[in-house]
Amino acid sequence: MREPLQRAARRWWPLLLILAAAAAAYAPAVTSPFWLDDYFYLVAARDLSTADYARAVFTPWSSEPLLPFTRDFWRPLAFLTFELLEPVAGGRTWPYHLLVLAGHLAAAVLTWAIAARIDPRPPVRAIAAGIVALHPGPYQAVAWVSSVNSLALPLGLGAWLAFLAATPPGQPVRWRLVGLSAALLALGAMTREGAWVAVPVLAAWHVAVTARWQLRRRETWLPLLPFAVLSALYVVIRTRGFTEPFANRDIFDWGGHTWQNYRTLLEFLLLPFREQLSTLSGWRHTLQQLSIPVVPLLALGSAALRRWPPAILLGGALLSLFAVAPNQLGIGPRYLYFTIPWLALGLAILAADLLARFPRLPRAVPAAAGIAALILAAVALDDRVADWTRWGPGEQQRWVDALRAEYPDLPPGATVYAAGNVPGWLTVFGGANLGPAVQWYYPGAAGAVYVPPGEIPELGPGDVLFTAP
Repeated sequence: MREPLQRAARRWWPLLLILAAAAAAYAPAVTSPFWLDDYFYLVAARDLSTADYARAVFTPWSSEPLLPFTRDFWRPLAFLTFELLEPVAGGRTWPYHLLVLAGHLAAAVLTWAIAARIDPRPPVRAIAAGIVALHPGPYQAVAWVSSVNSLALPLGLGAWLAFLAATPPGQPVRWRLVGLSAALLALGAMTREGAWVAVPVLAAWHVAVTARWQLRRRETWLPLLPFAVLSALYVVIRTRGFTEPFANRDIFDWGGHTWQNYRTLLEFLLLPFREQLSTLSGWRHTLQQLSIPVVPLLALGSAALRRWPPAILLGGALLSLFAVAPNQLGIGPRYLYFTIPWLALGLAILAADLLARFPRLPRAVPAAAGIAALILAAVALDDRVADWTRWGPGEQQRWVDALRAEYPDLPPGATVYAAGNVPGWLTVFGGANLGPAVQWYYPGAAGAVYVPPGEIPELGPGDVLFTAP
């Protein structure tokens, strides 16, 4: 009994250490307040009936005023999470945060499992899972309540893992697992469209690695058919039977900004320096610009050497960026969340190749280096998350607390005119995020209006002017 436990401990301790480090790094976010978009979902979950809420989130291009995001995004399962949690959690944030964090840890575990299936070398799984768990770039995709749509990532990874198990090389296809894979992908696509990134990786791996010597057989292509059907069905649903565009061009459009966004994402891919309110400058920005061709060159070099596993994975990472680069509302490191697993797996394979060139290197050396890197990454990520909770959700909560202290109650239909020291990101899009925040804390209030400096609003009966200190 002791020997099996010892073998299990030797095999699994790196994963357990990675998960513990990630949980510790994201601990500051678990108690952080609601922020920005969160209040849209909370107010809608409170004020709409379950039937009306479900109808709004499952209807593509919905026109529900309390859920404006349902017009621009078809993410019914992510939106539905608020309807399910709000009656239980109410104004407590930690249940939402724990759900998103659990999904993130699941993504790290699934990355480990995928790495173990596609490459037998232990360093591959440890490096890949460590990068996914602790990459500091997309921290907001884990730390923010509205990032519950990030649960699409473990669903997408689970879809590929199930497909790998369904199509073992040289063995009959296990169709039940193919069905499970397609079902997981469908659930992921209904949570966030980023789950679709798994499909080109899944298909390319099947064609170039798993069944590369059987491409002339019809049976080789049949396991991919369910995903083609799912893709077509998704297009029909998203466009409401081709009566609407596939995407809102006010948000996603293939304009000149797309390439600039793509370059920006490449800069943060390998060197995710802390976000700044102004453009990065100096040596950090120079290093980021120099890092832009690294991943494309590694992908091309691997393909040229017919090293298909890293070529497919790194190519999948680069391809995934096109799913977010057309975004016209701004781009940032959090949009890398659905790119990191493919990058991590590809880099982990190349790192294991490099380690194999030093057979005399004691095992303790890379293990010690990995533990040191893990600790440093966890400390840096924890500091970044804690800092974000202060200037993001924390600052908005301080504004709300000051408002509630000055106005404990508001009459029904009242409007709050917000002036003074209003947090900057609450003023964007005409102060659209002010209204839901006020409505959440003052049920029955009409909302809030941002008052730019120098303007004097006309107050109606019951309206208040709040000048933030």
